[in-house]
Amino acid sequence: MGEFFIWIPMLIMLGIATYTDLRWRIIPDKLVMVGLVYFLVLRLLYADHPYYNYLLGIAAGAGLLYAFALYCPRAFGGGDIKLMAVVGVGFGWQWTLLILLLTLLAIIVYALGILLMKGRRRRRVIPMAPFFLLIVFLLNYMMM
Repeated sequence: MGEFFIWIPMLIMLGIATYTDLRWRIIPDKLVMVGLVYFLVLRLLYADHPYYNYLLGIAAGAGLLYAFALYCPRAFGGGDIKLMAVVGVGFGWQWTLLILLLTLLAIIVYALGILLMKGRRRRRVIPMAPFFLLIVFLLNYMMM
């Protein structure tokens, strides 16, 4: 029952983020703030792990993306980093690391596919939110 209040809102939030990321190349701060508040309150009321697990999820998801962004500027947008913080507080650090790893692998496969199909080496911006949505949806499907 409690997992319903985690997976469904997360999928809805990631769906909205995907739409805005594809349409305008932004992930609205209001969406991220609503997600953070919702999942923080939810995890205070319903937590299947110690609370620090979810706080570590923020550090694991957003922290790793932020570190990558510092190392390689313009690799990730600020919205992607903040969105990963929401994923972290919603799922905890273990799931967040898995989601981040699978998302990055999916993006690499997609980018390689574009290179092979078009044969160009032109730099292109790839929105991350659709990949977050895809991976979370597939994990949810596999958990059922």
